[in-house]
Amino acid sequence: MAPVNQDLSHLLGRLAAGIDDVIESEMSTALEDVGDEGPASAGELAEIDLPVLMGRIFSDGTTGRLRIGQESVEKSVYFEAGLPVMAASNDVADRMLAMLVRERVVSARQREEVEKIVDASGRKVGGVLVDLGLLRSDELLPAVRRHYESIILSLFGWTAGRWQIEPGMVAGPERTRLLRHPAALVREGLALGYSAEKIAAHVGSAKNLLVLDESGSSADVVKQMLPDPVEARVPPLFDGVRSLDEVARSSGLPDATVWQIAFALSCFGALRSARSGGRGHEGSRIGVRDLQIARERVLARQALAQEGDYFLVLGVDRQADATEIRRAHQRLVRECSPESLGPELAHELKSAIETIREVLDEGLRILSTPALRAAYELNLAPEPDAQAAQPESSAELSPDAPSG
Repeated sequence: MAPVNQDLSHLLGRLAAGIDDVIESEMSTALEDVGDEGPASAGELAEIDLPVLMGRIFSDGTTGRLRIGQESVEKSVYFEAGLPVMAASNDVADRMLAMLVRERVVSARQREEVEKIVDASGRKVGGVLVDLGLLRSDELLPAVRRHYESIILSLFGWTAGRWQIEPGMVAGPERTRLLRHPAALVREGLALGYSAEKIAAHVGSAKNLLVLDESGSSADVVKQMLPDPVEARVPPLFDGVRSLDEVARSSGLPDATVWQIAFALSCFGALRSARSGGRGHEGSRIGVRDLQIARERVLARQALAQEGDYFLVLGVDRQADATEIRRAHQRLVRECSPESLGPELAHELKSAIETIREVLDEGLRILSTPALRAAYELNLAPEPDAQAAQPESSAELSPDAPSG
C-alpha cells in the first residue's frame, strides 16, 4: 500500500506484530469483543456452506467471527470489513506444527523436539522454531498466514456442521492479518475439496445462460479470484448468450474448472442468471469530452491517497460510522473502475488506480474495525478546524474568562 506517512506505517507495523503469540493453539485469549454490530445469525452447512457464507460476509462488509462446528471440532474465521484476517481451530491436525510437517518444512522427529521444548519451557512455538534453525525469522510471518489459510481451506471439505456469525468479535490489533482476498480463498477451496455435485446444485443446468456483472466491486473480485491469465479469460465469456457448457467449450478448460469459476463468481455477486434482468452497463462509460476531467479527478485522488489520512481519502468525516465508510468505499471504487473510466483511460492510469484501491481497501479495513480504528485515530493530528477553535473554546470554558 502507498504509505500515508511514516508514523502511520510504523503504527500499522505494530498492529501487525506479535507473530509469536499467534502460533499458540489457543488463540481465544487475544480476541476482543468490540461491541455488537448486529444480531448473530446461524444455520446448517447442509443449507448454506462456506463459499456462500464468505461471499455474503464480504458483500455485507461484516466485522465479526464465523464459528463452524462439527462434533467436537470447532473452527473460527475472523473478518474485518468482510475480509478474512485470522483463523483458529481446536483440532490437533490444524496446529501450525502439523501443517509444517505436511509441508515437509519440519520432520516428525523435529516436531517432537519442538513440542518437548515448548512443554518444558513454556516458550512460544515460533521462537523455538527460529532458535532451532527450522525457520528463518523472515519465514515466520508467511508461515502464520499459511496456517490461517490451511484452517479456512480445510472447511471446504465439510459437508455437515453448524455455523454461527457473531458480529463485533475481532482478533486483537496485535494479531497478524491475512493478506489474500476471500474470493481467492474460495477459488482455491473449491478446487481442493468441494464436490462437483454441490457445485452443480448451486449453478444449475449446463444450459443455463449466465452474465457477468461488471458493476461495483465485481471487477476486483474477478481480478483477485483469477490471477491465472488463462482462467481470467473465462468471466467475459459469460455474456448471457452462451450457455454454461458453451462457455466451457469456448474456454478450452475442463468443465469442472469452468463450473468452479462460475460458482465462485456467483458467491460474490459477480455472476447472475441472464434471466434475472438488472441494469445493463451500456452507456456507463464516459464520453471523450469528459476524459480530461476524469483523468484529473483520478490523479487528484491518487495524490490524496499518498498524503491524506483515511478519512480524507474516503471523503468522510471522522464521526462516520461503518455503513457510511462502506458506501464511500463502494462509490469511489466504482468511480475508478474500467466500467466508469473506459478501458483506455483505465489502462493509462493503471498505476494511479492501483494506488488508490490499495489505500481505499486498507482504509475500509482499518476504519470499519473499532479496535483498529481507535488505535489509528490516536495517531492522527487534530482536524484543522478543531485546532483553530481550541483557544476560543478554552476561553469559553474558563471560569476566569472575561464576560465581555
